[in-house]
Amino acid sequence: MNVSDQLLDKYFKNKCTPEEKLVVENYLREIEELPDHFVQKEEWDDAEDFPMSYERSDLMFEAIKKQTLRKKHKHLWLTICSIAAAVLVVLGIGFYTSQTADFKQKVAKLIPKKASKINQISFKSINNFTDKIQKFTLPDQSTVKIYPGGELTYALPFVAAKREVFLSGTSYFHVQKDKKHPFVVYAKGVSTTALGTSFTIVADEKSKIITVKLHTGKVWVKDVDSAGRNSMFSKILLPGNALVFNRVDNKLNVETLNQIHSEKEVKSELIFSQAPLVTVFLKLEQHYKTKIIFNADDLSAMSFTGTLNLNQTINQILTELTELNKLTKERVAEGYLIKR
Repeated sequence: MNVSDQLLDKYFKNKCTPEEKLVVENYLREIEELPDHFVQKEEWDDAEDFPMSYERSDLMFEAIKKQTLRKKHKHLWLTICSIAAAVLVVLGIGFYTSQTADFKQKVAKLIPKKASKINQISFKSINNFTDKIQKFTLPDQSTVKIYPGGELTYALPFVAAKREVFLSGTSYFHVQKDKKHPFVVYAKGVSTTALGTSFTIVADEKSKIITVKLHTGKVWVKDVDSAGRNSMFSKILLPGNALVFNRVDNKLNVETLNQIHSEKEVKSELIFSQAPLVTVFLKLEQHYKTKIIFNADDLSAMSFTGTLNLNQTINQILTELTELNKLTKERVAEGYLIKR
């Protein structure tokens, strides 16, 4: 609704008609601010005093209150925003400071201490993936002949209180003499300790039997895989001795061989790499001069990788081979019968 300045002037001077009065009063209820140019200071000073009704006084008060409160709200809102902004700045600085300190603290915690010489240990593994025996020289100048499929692992630095190696498979050891640092080989839960000697250990991964054959010097063979109980055995081997231990059945046997036979033992083995099982049985048949009966078709998809110790009986070897391939072995008049 638009009301002219002349009509407002007549209203405040009490010169309006009843109709004009009603229009102005409705207008005053709707507006939030009076026009800035309304009632100039000079006019206000020259204005005559006119009696004003209570109703008109209330209307003017309401119009003035709206304008005043709006300005107060504006100032109050600006004040609140300023205070809030200041609080946010202070909190932001505090949060940044605390996070920075916490981050620095975490970074400090993450910085590792300089590793001591004791912790600077690494392990080296040697694998023989070929079908031939490989010779390797250890850091102490001891030599090892690793048979096909064998793996040897040792720590670096090698010479500490002991010279320790871990074996899987078959290897021949010629140990450099060092009385202050015993040479220890761990295989299938059995330790073989020597000061300076030569010996062969057969510890094929798929076999339940470990064999230690001594060629020269002395070795101490001990069960170290009996956690929580006394060692099952502790034996000193002399040249020509061969210790055979079945971990599954806990059967131990120490054989005494003559020295000539002992020195030839290293060569008295059959080495295979992905060889058909039929070929393996034929080789065993030739060596032991014993008939091995089998159906070649049943064995056509089977092969063998490993070393067979020919110092064992043919019954022992066939037992291992049949168990590995889930076959059955039967003693017959002609020799042995192998079936699926």
